[in-house]
Amino acid sequence: MALGARKAFQEIHDSVQRDRWLAIPFLGIDGMPKTGQADVRRGLLVATIVVPTNTGTGIELLARALNSGMNPPEKTLTTAQSFPCIEELARKGAQKARGAAAH
Repeated sequence: MALGARKAFQEIHDSVQRDRWLAIPFLGIDGMPKTGQADVRRGLLVATIVVPTNTGTGIELLARALNSGMNPPEKTLTTAQSFPCIEELARKGAQKARGAAAH
């Protein structure tokens, strides 16, 4: 969706308005290496969200339940991560702010 919005803004004929909208940082939620992360590396997105796979956790919960005879918890959460990491985004933001202040 972020790339679709970006594409729509690229098609604005008024260059001032187009540049204004394209200056907005676009954030994706497809943290896959060949898509969302690649879009970050190409500069199309500022960041994306990486949600780790659930397979290993699911197998561990199943094995534990089978071995103990107890049902697994009703809810198990995974932790999403930013790509690039939050610290790197903060550094880039600070550098950008310093560059803007210098102009």
